[in-house]
Amino acid sequence: MAVSAAEWTPHSCDGCINLDSIKNYDKFELIGTGGFAKVYRGVRLCDRSDVAIKIMDKQQLKLKNAQSRVNEEVQIHYRLRNPAIVQLLEVFEDDANIYLILELCATDMQKYLNIRQQFTEDETRHYIKQIVTGIEYLHSHQILHRDLKLHNLLLTKENNVKIADFGLAKQMVSHEQTNFTMVGTPNFLAPEIATRKAHSFEADIWSLGALIYQCLVGKPPFDDQGELNALFNENVLSTLKRVANVRYILPEGLSHEAKDLINRILQKDVKKRLTLIQIRNHPFLLKRQLNDRMNSSRTSSTSLRSDSGYFDTSLSSRQPINDSRGATILNSLPPLMINRSQKVNASSASVLSCNNLSNTNSISHRKLITEKLIPLNTQRLDRRHVITKSDIMDVLDDGEVVIQHLVEAKTGSKRIVDVFRVSSDGQKIIYYRPDRKQYNSYIESEGPLPLPVNYEQYTFDTLPEQYHSKYRRAWKFVNIIRSLRCKIIMYTNDGKCRLMETSVEFDFTHVNGSKLSIYRKNLEHFDSPLEMKLVDSSGRMTSIFNYDDCIEQLNVPLDTKQMLQKAIKYRECCLMKNQLLEEHQAQFPDGKTFPAIFGEKPRSSSHKT
Repeated sequence: MAVSAAEWTPHSCDGCINLDSIKNYDKFELIGTGGFAKVYRGVRLCDRSDVAIKIMDKQQLKLKNAQSRVNEEVQIHYRLRNPAIVQLLEVFEDDANIYLILELCATDMQKYLNIRQQFTEDETRHYIKQIVTGIEYLHSHQILHRDLKLHNLLLTKENNVKIADFGLAKQMVSHEQTNFTMVGTPNFLAPEIATRKAHSFEADIWSLGALIYQCLVGKPPFDDQGELNALFNENVLSTLKRVANVRYILPEGLSHEAKDLINRILQKDVKKRLTLIQIRNHPFLLKRQLNDRMNSSRTSSTSLRSDSGYFDTSLSSRQPINDSRGATILNSLPPLMINRSQKVNASSASVLSCNNLSNTNSISHRKLITEKLIPLNTQRLDRRHVITKSDIMDVLDDGEVVIQHLVEAKTGSKRIVDVFRVSSDGQKIIYYRPDRKQYNSYIESEGPLPLPVNYEQYTFDTLPEQYHSKYRRAWKFVNIIRSLRCKIIMYTNDGKCRLMETSVEFDFTHVNGSKLSIYRKNLEHFDSPLEMKLVDSSGRMTSIFNYDDCIEQLNVPLDTKQMLQKAIKYRECCLMKNQLLEEHQAQFPDGKTFPAIFGEKPRSSSHKT
């Protein structure tokens, strides 16, 4: 018996009355074949759900000595329940076959990319955010995928991503465990795997970096001659050599944020490689989606052929399986279209996809505001009133940001010449010039400002470029406030940790009184490099380090290195807690989630509050 029935609870309901489980499904046309598997389109009779029925011949499994591999794949896959993972719905067997009932998807990302040639940065951002969520879920269960590539990333009709194919996945005992087996696809192998060294979860992160590159450029970073040529051993060896030496070229057309993300993931030293938390909080993924770009796309139905994947040949005429991530659906992406007339081959490692999907036209090169600005957010901020040399800046009780620009009159007094107001979520902007008689009315006022009869109103997406500098000034003002407001406090045996409202700035006060702060070098730019500042117990600043420096190579005392390492570790712990709490708050917006405190403050402590 290849699959342990004792560890699997099959689907059962009043409508599934047949003891022979396969009879509870209608099996239709063959939609994919592999080395020892065939996949059919199916419908579950009890609820008419669309499924894919993967049938594996036991005799073929035995001949290829693959029983244990299939068993391990099933044991890993059947436990996974996450919107970013293709769901394995049911497993059963008879004397001749093993049956896997799987969620039916529309296509895989490789075939979609083959038609599109490359994705826009906004489409890539949409996909990668979901892939990161799926990898985080796998790693939280100590599962190493080991074969992340576009063929194994499936798309629903709503263009959401699901990770598939757990044929090479490994269940690890802990995050400290390493593995030495060389498996995977050459173009996406991490250097530590390519050189047959010990590897762990960082290998999946490397593959993610290669995926980002391929989405944006159209081919893998270490493949100069195309994937089809990788069938020849000499090209495989050449690819592995490029991987081991980390030799790749970034095209000039990519944004600074995209280049920075790829470069910081494709690091040969796993200690320098970004973590999933750092990737999620990287400026490239924090940029807002450009829905207007997606709306400029048009669809067409084009036949594809593929050497992997299982294909739904009739999905376009039936209702899709419900996706629990409805909130994340990017409706402006074109729907995926299916051609019924084509059947393709499939490898045994893949799970689901389709042979046809929509195409999109070339995207307009018009620069939009969202490429240059990031929406501000005053959530949880208290009222603030600040007067500078050139501006009066306020955060009002309702979260609105008001910037009144000052100029010096001939008399030496200052007067307000224009007012720039931004809603609490950064999406609504109002601009006007006040009546000359009221120029001096609001300089010292902290109350709400009246709205004049004549004013200009814009949304974040339609704000004219002439007002960008004012918006940046408002964003910087809010960002400075957020960098000083505590969002998460965590007490540890080593000291007190604080993550600020920006979810970037962080400080760690050690029990010995010394303090380490992690902050952006320039708060005006969200993607500004991070620095670490160390202040000793006497309050004297001793050192400043770049956040990306390898701590082991720093010329500092051992106890300083240990403190730096602990601070980075605690910051990532706080970021992980922040992510979970943000998701909780999104589900229960009426609840007060932040500020959050973890651990207990020591009774006799030198921690400063």
